[in-house]
Amino acid sequence: MQRTLKKRMIPIGRSQQISIISTVVLILLMLFYLVMNVRNSASLAAQTEIISNHPFEVVISAGDVKLYVSEMSLRTGRLERHYSSDDIEFAQNKLEELSHSLEKPVVRLEELYLGSREDVQILKSILELLRTEQTKYLEFCRQPDITEEKIEAYAQEHLQPVYDTALRQTESVILTAQEKKVGYGITAERLRLTNLIGSIVLMILMVGVLLISQYVLQRQRKELVYRSRLFDDLSLSIDDAFIIRDANTGDISYRGLNLERVLGIPMASPESFYQGLNEVDAQAVREGVSALKSDAPYERLVEYTKSNKEKYWMLIRVYRVDDLKTPQLITVFSDRTEEVRSRQVLQEAMLTAERANLAKSEFLSRMSHEIRTPLNAIIGMTTIAAASVREPARVEECLSKITFSSKHLLMLINDVLDMSKIESSKMILQNEPFDIFEIVSGFAATVYAQAKEKGIAFDETMEGFGGNTIFIGDSLRLNQILLNLSSNAVKFTPPGGRIRLEVSLHGKKNTTYILRFILSDTGIGMSKEAVQRIYQPFEQADASIAKRFGGTGLGMSITRNLVTLMGGQIQIESEPGAGTTCIVDLPFRIGQEDGVLKPDFEQQGLRALIVDDEQQVCEQTAVLLEKIKISSEWCLSGTEAVKRVKEMHREGQDMDLCLIDWKMPGMDGIEVTRRIRREVGNDVPIVMISAYDIAEVEKEAREAGVNGFLPKPLYRSSVYSAIKEILEHRGQHTASSGEREVSGRPLDGFRLLMAEDNALNQEVAATLLRMNGAEVDCVEDGQQALDTFLDSKPGGYDAVLMDIQMPVMDGYEAAKKIRASGHPMAMSIPIIATTANAFSDDVSAALASGMNAHVSKPLDIVQLCKTLSEWIGRGD
Repeated sequence: MQRTLKKRMIPIGRSQQISIISTVVLILLMLFYLVMNVRNSASLAAQTEIISNHPFEVVISAGDVKLYVSEMSLRTGRLERHYSSDDIEFAQNKLEELSHSLEKPVVRLEELYLGSREDVQILKSILELLRTEQTKYLEFCRQPDITEEKIEAYAQEHLQPVYDTALRQTESVILTAQEKKVGYGITAERLRLTNLIGSIVLMILMVGVLLISQYVLQRQRKELVYRSRLFDDLSLSIDDAFIIRDANTGDISYRGLNLERVLGIPMASPESFYQGLNEVDAQAVREGVSALKSDAPYERLVEYTKSNKEKYWMLIRVYRVDDLKTPQLITVFSDRTEEVRSRQVLQEAMLTAERANLAKSEFLSRMSHEIRTPLNAIIGMTTIAAASVREPARVEECLSKITFSSKHLLMLINDVLDMSKIESSKMILQNEPFDIFEIVSGFAATVYAQAKEKGIAFDETMEGFGGNTIFIGDSLRLNQILLNLSSNAVKFTPPGGRIRLEVSLHGKKNTTYILRFILSDTGIGMSKEAVQRIYQPFEQADASIAKRFGGTGLGMSITRNLVTLMGGQIQIESEPGAGTTCIVDLPFRIGQEDGVLKPDFEQQGLRALIVDDEQQVCEQTAVLLEKIKISSEWCLSGTEAVKRVKEMHREGQDMDLCLIDWKMPGMDGIEVTRRIRREVGNDVPIVMISAYDIAEVEKEAREAGVNGFLPKPLYRSSVYSAIKEILEHRGQHTASSGEREVSGRPLDGFRLLMAEDNALNQEVAATLLRMNGAEVDCVEDGQQALDTFLDSKPGGYDAVLMDIQMPVMDGYEAAKKIRASGHPMAMSIPIIATTANAFSDDVSAALASGMNAHVSKPLDIVQLCKTLSEWIGRGD
């Protein structure tokens, strides 16, 4: 900056010397002027008269121009009606003659016009433009398909405005000349009279002016230095860098002090800017600058790489200034990186939004198909059942299929609800103890049945857990994640393929363990692009996937969001035709055995025999039994099991328990039970396990000697409860006593008040509750529920089932008024919300109104019975 100021101070010092010399010369000249002025005063009038003649000649020349332009307008206007080739040729010749005639008056105007020179230059530019437009007009008229209307329209749009402009400019020149003529006449006499006096006064004033001018010049020099420094400081603070150079030689006369900051190049070598451009941009900028004219700036947005390899977007603007003695090029460099990036982000966001809208449209189409499919089955099977009322077996089959389709429909709706909860940030995770082995075993049993039905091999392994498999977290969502992943694996793996689940401890942070779940398959696989899209809601890997395999496109989006909510990570590796591997890492806190179940079989030394044709199931069941301190062994066939029971009986070491699968090749579980009973009698408890609905063979199984039933997948809690109950009644044969697996109906002796405004829902719920032993009184709105409860005696009802959306009074208001009433049981009676409003906010609202629990519709009667039993038991 100091060097720059030094360079600028040199010309300032020279200007001071020049100013002093010029002052002396000016005084001498003024003295000479005073002498000469007296001498020439007499001839001033004559000179004034000569000057006054100039406006007159200017008016004549301008009038000629106006005349020729008007004649041109007439010649071109005639072509609107006569536009034959000869007419056009004749008009062209006349226009060329008139154009040539215009040259002389225009030259005279340039010589004699005493107004602004710009007026004449503008007139010349307009006349040049007129010649160009006349040429275009003649060419337009020569077109083969030309019409009078087209010629007239073209003339009005392109030619006539130029004529009008030329005539207006000519009138302006004439007006100015006339004004000059009048002005000269008035001022000539004044000039002659005041010239002498003015000269004397001028000499007196000149000396003073010169003294003052020196003072002013000094101040101007100081101001110039100040402004120079200010400009340099300003260039350092703004984001635009400047370079000013000679347009002819390329010499730089000024360079902004912020060049290094903005462009990352040294002040001494601004030309190195081109090194940061690619070859195409560098060549384009050089060519654009070399071809630049003064009428419009050159600009180009380029990608620029600084010396530190960072990428930027620069807008280069070059202005050519020809008004100075030497033409100058002003180059401005503006950083547009943020603007370009913002524009790119906006474009990407628009593309993403468009893809999302398309995906949602496709999703609605798929969801319509997915929902209509089970609905069609429900409606169809209902029609078949109604027409087959005299065929119980057919009706039972239809009802079974209706139940299956209803559950499938509920699963679809739950997926949509889960996605809605996630998008509205209303998904709440639970933190409860669970046994990872139990979760994996149950999951494996479910997937195994699905895979087996499709002809796919499935296996799973668990490593690194040691003795403690209890963790704290949301086991329901963990199971949902695994089922979503396995659903895709089963769906997209062809028969003969393989699915594998690997569960392991992957790491530890303080009391938090990272559990890794790896689910791999040998299915159709996906491309890398499809893997990126699969996490988007409503999208599938490929549009053809939905047509071939169905599905809503929500599964993987829900899965990833659940994994994220649980603080984990998900990674998918896949190749088309090579299968897919899903890796999920989830953090869980370590739990205690007491948090789940504390077995009390340890001191009994119990032994169990497991019978199943699948070794994997046998191994999993053995581990489950080991958790509750029961030793075990297994057999892979019914024949082997009967033989083993005989051996143990002869040795006097009967098994304490047998767990037998129902469906096995060769000899099924019922036949195995019969043969065991023939050999050892009723002393050994037998529990039948199955992944199928046991209802159709329950009677036959109990007659054969089965003491209890357990559905697959097996859970430690269910196994523990069943064994404990059976051992408490050891030696009692269920078939002979007619005793059920669960003692009595779960709601025997309970009297319930149910508020439900929908007659069909009321009938369904009341019937299911009565089938489970409850006595149910039904009302149709919250006001009736309140009145009925207030009229009841203490102990008249064991619980209230309350719908939420009802006429007259909704469930929330009814619950609040029950709690606020003076009834003896107002605060103690359990109130259970039964509603289709299933979001976490709905649950919170129900609890806030005074209700004890929330069961969502469609009602799961098992869950409802369990909830009622729990809360009525608490009241007792």
